[in-house]
Amino acid sequence: MVSKWTIAASFVSYYTFILYPTTSALTPASLPLFTNVGRSRCYNSPKDKNGEGNSNMSDVKRILVTGANSGIGLALTKQLVADYGCHVYLGSRDAVRGANAVDEVKKFSGKDDGVELLTIDVSNEASVQAAAASLSRKLGSSEDHKNKLYAIVNNAGTGLSHGTSISEVLDTNVRGPRRVVDNFLPLLDPNVGRIINVGSGSGPNFVHDYLTNPREKSRYVGPMDRDEIEEEILKVEKMNDSYAAYAGSKALLACYTMSLARQHPNLSTAILTPGYIKTNMTKGGGATKLPRDGTVSLRKCLFDDLNHMSGYFWGSDGLRSPLHYLRNPGEPEYDGEAPTF
Repeated sequence: MVSKWTIAASFVSYYTFILYPTTSALTPASLPLFTNVGRSRCYNSPKDKNGEGNSNMSDVKRILVTGANSGIGLALTKQLVADYGCHVYLGSRDAVRGANAVDEVKKFSGKDDGVELLTIDVSNEASVQAAAASLSRKLGSSEDHKNKLYAIVNNAGTGLSHGTSISEVLDTNVRGPRRVVDNFLPLLDPNVGRIINVGSGSGPNFVHDYLTNPREKSRYVGPMDRDEIEEEILKVEKMNDSYAAYAGSKALLACYTMSLARQHPNLSTAILTPGYIKTNMTKGGGATKLPRDGTVSLRKCLFDDLNHMSGYFWGSDGLRSPLHYLRNPGEPEYDGEAPTF
């Protein structure tokens, strides 16, 4: 068994390296370098010379961020509200911590609006259904894109220093995003909507180090349907390795993301690694980067043109990377060439 901190040196290094796999590994594509992550606006009209944007809610992009009461999710929410003029539904499993996070975002942004609490536990189907019903009432029944979500950010996750069980890690990290998408998809703009899944550099580490059979490796660089994913969850559980459970969950999340891209070609879907960030999940592992440093690829996937790049896996520097090995920053961007095992 490999303990989570036995591999801390490589874990820290590859996250610090910015681990970023790619999704559609079997579909080569040239990719423009990372552009315009800085201040792409959520308003239909730009800020005026006084820094004020169009405050009409119908002109504001609405974004759901799960697991947003702390860490990277909270940092992203602050940026989206303060710097991008978005309206964020701050997903939190705990209502009290969520309410405190909403207050923190308002204080940070200097705005009394732009963020609302949405209580949601992605590991609980009833909770996800209730949250979707609540948001549906807020948005209304109109089919107009202005009353739709612009993006779903599946950020909630668990593992490593959280001390959660293997089954809970796999359920939360793999089935959790699927529950959210299944229930919130009707609320997402069908033409320009985006689904962003927060993965991890541990995903390619799982494929490279834990899978020995070439056929198994090949399976993890392409889309998997629901039944295939459930089969793989059972296999990972049988490893009885807490780090493998976390890494495997993120590898499977990439396969799910690729499947979403295939099923919903009108949407932009992406999976990414934020980097090795100092959060409760990495406590004791030597991470030094702050949560605000872990939003580069998130903001790219939210605001850059991902046309013909749906389903890719992005590094924390916003560059495409492979699912089957770790790519270090400064190395050439992954070109999508199909791997040979």
